[in-house]
Amino acid sequence: MAPEQKTATVSVQQHYPSAQTSVESLPTTGPSTRINDEEAPRSAFSIIEPPAELATVTTHFTDNFPEHNAEEIFPDGGLRSWSVVLGSFLLLMSSFGVMNTTGILQNYFASHQLSKYSASAVGWIPGLFTFFGLSVSVQVGPMFDRYGPTGILIAGTAIYVTGLMLLAESHEYWHFVLTLGVMSGTGAALLSTVALASVPQWFDRKAGLAIGISMAGAGLGGVLFPLMLRAGFSKLGYKWTIRLLAFVVLALCVVATFLVKARLPKGRSKSTVNLRSLKDARFTWLTVGIFSLELVVFASLGLYPTYVVLQGFSTNTSVLLLSVLNIASTVGRLLAGGIADRYGRINTQAALIALGAVAVFVIWLPFGNTLAGLYTFSSVFGLASGSFLSLAPACIGQISKASEVGGRFGLTYSIVSFATLICIPIGGEMLDKVGKSAMVAYLGSVLIVALGMFVMARWACLSYRWRWQAKI
Repeated sequence: MAPEQKTATVSVQQHYPSAQTSVESLPTTGPSTRINDEEAPRSAFSIIEPPAELATVTTHFTDNFPEHNAEEIFPDGGLRSWSVVLGSFLLLMSSFGVMNTTGILQNYFASHQLSKYSASAVGWIPGLFTFFGLSVSVQVGPMFDRYGPTGILIAGTAIYVTGLMLLAESHEYWHFVLTLGVMSGTGAALLSTVALASVPQWFDRKAGLAIGISMAGAGLGGVLFPLMLRAGFSKLGYKWTIRLLAFVVLALCVVATFLVKARLPKGRSKSTVNLRSLKDARFTWLTVGIFSLELVVFASLGLYPTYVVLQGFSTNTSVLLLSVLNIASTVGRLLAGGIADRYGRINTQAALIALGAVAVFVIWLPFGNTLAGLYTFSSVFGLASGSFLSLAPACIGQISKASEVGGRFGLTYSIVSFATLICIPIGGEMLDKVGKSAMVAYLGSVLIVALGMFVMARWACLSYRWRWQAKI
């Protein structure tokens, strides 16, 4: 750097057990400590992981890029920032929270209006709901970056609530496909993409905690909505229960629309759906890993009630077990965020994926025919899987510029949406053709694949040099 060139300094505090230093003071010799443009991860704001003995990293930007500096200095707190988290919480409760409830809806459809169809055929309906809920985000992400959240939230609320109202009048197979699968899924995509993309604009060091709190809304919805549906179906009937669900979603979305705001000025971001993002190895490994996680999560949530009933337990028991899983998932989301900010988001995600795989192979597979085994599995897997969805956006945000977050979320979840489309039909077909144990083993194997992808992403963040102590 030329002597006359000025610099602006942004400090990123990371807690290691020794004195402070900066990037400029790092040793420039030796293969393990050498930092240069070729080896550093490609990101406009990279957290450069030092050797374990260093205490603080100070990243320097030249004042040739003042706009970039403004984008990358995050509030990380305050009333405005936490109001956005609350709004995101409500949006994810109304969108992902209903997605977490599709197992109850699928089981009801298969027992009543669509009883003449196979489990795999009925499974396409919640599969389409989740598919549209994620795939449409490929366009919503850039729209959020360019135009802000308010218009998108108003449109999403109108489409989503209308779809649920029409779902209450449905009785033919194609009715459910269009109202729940296509229309409600599209509305949910508008809401959830804004919810996921808004929080990383306001938080950096506390991004894991903030996103974990907002994603807890999805878990809470997965707890409350099944109980509401179970009580409503028996006391109010199908039509008024679905209408009640629509009214609750409407109220949540109206409040959230007033709370969620963008930090960057409208039109300033140039984010687009850019496939060249996949050239970033870290982003590619994370996307494939998230694809695998969603394949397991939504198949588990969609098929778990059916699995419980096939084991000879009552429908009420299946609802209670799904509620226990979602309660544990909510706790997991809240805990995982704070732990991830302290020890690294990808590190924490990989550890919890490993715990989820243990829960599948050690608890669910051998003891899934006992009530005690199912309650234990619901608790352990729910605690682990709470991070699967909540930490994924934090991991993407960590390796992306603030102005690119919406576009990258859109690209990732448009790819991931194909996993949610096929996961329930595949699992339902396995239940019908090869049995319950084979389906459980298949889900556990996919978790092992996801673990491998996150390990590779961690390795890529370190320029393919392994450091056990690195906070990634």
